[in-house]
Amino acid sequence: MDKTDFEKTRYEFLESISQALDFGEQPIIKALLVTNNTYLIGEADKKAIWDQAFRDKFLNDSPFFSIPLFEKLLQLSLDCAVALICSPTLPVILLTDAFDILSLGKCEEIFYMVEMKVSTWKQELFFNQCKNTLLRLCNDLLRRLSRSQNTVFCGRILLFLAKFFPFSERSGLNVVSEFNLDNLTTFGGKEDLSDGSDITEKEKDAMEVEESLGSDYNLYKKFWSLQDFFRNPNQCYTKIPWKTFCLHTNDVLSAFSTIKLDERRNRSKWDEADVSADVGIDETSTNAGNVQQYFAKYLTSQNLLELQLGDSNFRRYILLQFLIIFQYLDSPVKFKQETHKLSEEQTTWITEATDQVYRLLKDTPPDGASFAQSIRHILKREELWSNWKNDGCPEFRPTIAPNTDDIPNDSSNGEKKTVAVARPRRMKRSLGDQIREASKRHKCIIGNAEMNRLWNLCPDNMAACRSKDRDFLPTLEHYFEEAIEQLDPSVESQYKRVNEANFGWRALRLLARRSLHFFTHGNTPITRLPDYLETHVRKLAKDIPLGIWISKLGVILRRSINNIKNHTQKGVRHKMQVF
Repeated sequence: MDKTDFEKTRYEFLESISQALDFGEQPIIKALLVTNNTYLIGEADKKAIWDQAFRDKFLNDSPFFSIPLFEKLLQLSLDCAVALICSPTLPVILLTDAFDILSLGKCEEIFYMVEMKVSTWKQELFFNQCKNTLLRLCNDLLRRLSRSQNTVFCGRILLFLAKFFPFSERSGLNVVSEFNLDNLTTFGGKEDLSDGSDITEKEKDAMEVEESLGSDYNLYKKFWSLQDFFRNPNQCYTKIPWKTFCLHTNDVLSAFSTIKLDERRNRSKWDEADVSADVGIDETSTNAGNVQQYFAKYLTSQNLLELQLGDSNFRRYILLQFLIIFQYLDSPVKFKQETHKLSEEQTTWITEATDQVYRLLKDTPPDGASFAQSIRHILKREELWSNWKNDGCPEFRPTIAPNTDDIPNDSSNGEKKTVAVARPRRMKRSLGDQIREASKRHKCIIGNAEMNRLWNLCPDNMAACRSKDRDFLPTLEHYFEEAIEQLDPSVESQYKRVNEANFGWRALRLLARRSLHFFTHGNTPITRLPDYLETHVRKLAKDIPLGIWISKLGVILRRSINNIKNHTQKGVRHKMQVF
C-alpha cells in the first residue's frame, strides 16, 4: 500500500470513528465492522491504519479535552480490540498519549479508567501484549509525581500494579532482599547548627518549645545516625557497628521514656478533630493544622528535634522503624550471608528492646494500645510473606475441596440412596515444580521413568566418570601375560601375539596410558611394530615382581595336578568296569 492509499483509508476510518462516537451515549461498533470489511487489504495493514486513526482522533480533540469523550473513545478502542479490528495494545497506547500531554491534575482525574478496567487488562488478549506498556506508563507517572505532595495518587498507582500483576511476578518481588542504599538521611554538624538569632521572640512563643525538653547535640547526633542503620541493617552484624547501634538505641529509647509528649498541643488537635467530625464541618473549612500530612523525608534540623520528640506521630514513625529492623535482624532470610547471624546475647538484647518499644507505643496517645496491637499483627503477617519469599515465591493456587465419592441422599419413601459425585481432577504439577523439587533432592528428571532411574544412579556426572567401575583399561600384567610367556625362544615368531595388528594397536594405547617405557627416548629407530612391542614386553617382564610370577606358576601347577588326578581316577574306574 502506497502513501496515498494509506492516507485516504486513514481519513475514511477517522470519519467512521467520529460517527460511531456521535451515535448516542454508547459508541456503536457495528458501523466500524462494516467499514473494516469493505476494504480488501491485509489484516495487519488495516489494524495499523485503525490504530493511527484512533490516535489522530484523540490528538485532534486534545485541545478541547473532555473526560467523557475520552472515556467513550477508550471504550470504543477496547471493543475494536476484542473484535480484532485494531491491535490489542491500542487502548493502552491511547492512555499513554493522554498521560503524556495532560497535566498531573487531569492525569489523576482520568486514572480511574485504568483502575476500573483491571479485569479487562488481565484478560489473555490484553495481558501479554499490554503488561510492559502499562508498567512503563505507571513508572513514568511515578517519576513525575512528588512523594510528599501526590501521596494518594502514588498509592493508587502502586495499588493498581499490585492488583494487575500476579503475586509471583519477579519484577516486583525484590527476591534477593536488596536495600535502598541511596536513601540517605543527612543532618548537620555543630558548625552547621543555627544559633537561633534569626528567630524573633514572637516566633519562639508560637513554637511553644519548653526548656525542660533540652535535647543536646549528642542526643541529636545519636538520634539521626540511627537512620543509617535503618537504611542498611546488615552493618549491624559486624562488631563495632553493633555496639554503636545498641548504644544509640538505648539512649534514644531512654529519651522517649523520659521526655513526655506535648500533651497540650496534641490534645488540642485531637479535640478539634473530634469536634469537626461531630459537627460535620466540611474538609475545606477545617484548619490546615488538622489535615494529616505525609512527609517523604525527615526534617533533620536540631532546632526541630525538641518539637519532633514531643509529637506522637513522629514518635510512632521512629518506634516502628525500630520494630522493623529488630524483626529483620532476628529472622531467617534466604539471601543473608552465613556470617549474618546473631549471638545469644544479641538475641536477648533485641527481645528486651522490642518489649520496650511496644510499651512506648502503648503509652503514645491516641489509642496507643490498639495501635501497638495492630502493628504486632502486621509484623506477624510480614513473617509469613518473608517465609513465602524464602521458598522461592511459589504461585498461589486455590484450595480444592476434599474428595467425596458418595453423598447420602434421603429419598421420599424413606430409603437412603447414594448419589455419585464425580471426583475432582487432581491438578497436574507443572514441570517447573517437579524439576525444582528434584533439584533440591539432587535428582534428575528426564521425562521417562526408565531414563529417570538410569540418570539417578549417579546424578553427579563427574563423580560417575571418576568411579572405579568406569575404569575399563586392563592392567599391563593381564594384557601382556601371554606375550611375556611367548618370549620363550622355543615359540615360533609367527605364533606370537605381537605380530597381530589388533593386539599391537591396543598395546600401544595401553602403554601410552600405563607404562613409562613408552616415553623413554631411544636412539634406535623403529623398524617394525612387532619388534618395538617385543622390546617393551621384555622391559615389562623385568618390571613385574617375582612374586606375581610365582603365584601364577603355583596356579598352573595346581591345575596340572588336578588334571592328572582326574585322568588317574578315570583310568581306575575304567579298569574296574573291565574286571
